[in-house]
Amino acid sequence: MSGATTTTTDAARVAEAVEGLLAALTRQRRPSGDPEPGTLSTFQSMALTALADKGPVRLGFLADALGTTDATTSRNVDVLERQGLAERRPDHGDARGVIVTATEDGVAEVRRRRRQLERLARRALDGLSPDEARRVADALVQLRLLLDRPRS
Repeated sequence: MSGATTTTTDAARVAEAVEGLLAALTRQRRPSGDPEPGTLSTFQSMALTALADKGPVRLGFLADALGTTDATTSRNVDVLERQGLAERRPDHGDARGVIVTATEDGVAEVRRRRRQLERLARRALDGLSPDEARRVADALVQLRLLLDRPRS
């Protein structure tokens, strides 16, 4: 289906599903034994994940990757630094530039969060046939790719 034929109803259903998915993930109860949730906001978690995945990056690159300003990104990196999850270093190639990287603790936190999300997904898919579970996973991957594609 091309963008020109996508109905408002379809777009509204997708928007409602994404919003509901985010809310469902937020309110998930942790199984006993899971660590307490961290004190990071969703945006700080996204920043930390980007740092862990992309390696040391310039602050401006991180802001672009997150779709926000340098100032907003800087404030969120401040929080990550205070918690020992990220650090800033001077960019030796540009005296005005700053390189931001996840610390070992930051990378470990991202891994912990990903394990927790995988446990939640496993619980959500429990009881589905392998084919049904694969269709759900494929649909979510496709939605992410559609949302991330560049706009002309």
